[in-house]
Amino acid sequence: MGERGESVRYAYWSDRTVRSIANDGGININPLWKTKVSLFKIPVVQTGIEVEREPRTLHRKEIASRIERGIGDLAVEDFVTPPPTRYARGVGRVEFSHFVCEEQKRVVLGVRSIASDGTRVAVCLFGSRDNVAGFMGPLDPVAGGWSSSSMWSVREWLAARCAETSLRHDDMQSISVEAMKIAFDQGFTQESREATDRPWMRGYTFGDATDSEWFAEIHSDVVLDKDRWSLDEPVDRIVVGAPLWVRTPRAAARRYRDFRTGEKVRRYE
Repeated sequence: MGERGESVRYAYWSDRTVRSIANDGGININPLWKTKVSLFKIPVVQTGIEVEREPRTLHRKEIASRIERGIGDLAVEDFVTPPPTRYARGVGRVEFSHFVCEEQKRVVLGVRSIASDGTRVAVCLFGSRDNVAGFMGPLDPVAGGWSSSSMWSVREWLAARCAETSLRHDDMQSISVEAMKIAFDQGFTQESREATDRPWMRGYTFGDATDSEWFAEIHSDVVLDKDRWSLDEPVDRIVVGAPLWVRTPRAAARRYRDFRTGEKVRRYE
């Protein structure tokens, strides 16, 4: 999956996760070797000038390309393949919001995806606020709203890389539903829930990026039992993981601060 267009910005970049995956997969993202160039040499006299170039650090675009090539077909784009998924990528709208929990500087990125067979997928990617680009407004004041009482359980589950053995009172489907509610419902009020055309009305959100390319490491991938769940927004499959990057055309990112007028907002720490 190549970058869309020429003017691209990275709204999210997790250098630690990128390097961890590169190390585990034997993917070389180290600086290019330094080279020695001879400008000229005079025969017999054997004189000349040699210029030594320092190693060049790879740009994010080059690193991302190497990661994508190294992972290859392991990265799912169309969720027609059955679980589990190790890596996933796609193009679409990405919502950025704070993850309200006892640990500071956590964010959650939400992506809605529809597979070629019609499967409705909720992609919930939990990461660090430090990895969000400033132009998305991670430090902007935000409105409040509903927060999940299951955030402690979800946080412990995420810390265990979504291992089923880490669950005390939930199963994989129920904890995935709670993670989805945090990604897409956290911060809602009665008023903001009805304002479907104004996503900035939802509390704890600070931006979104349309037509964006995202790439993620996936820790949990479950298909919901249709007879068990009756959700406000129909979902067939929930994927939870950690984002490596989100890159977006320059004009596609929206900072919700620019749309909030007359609302009671505060800085969320």
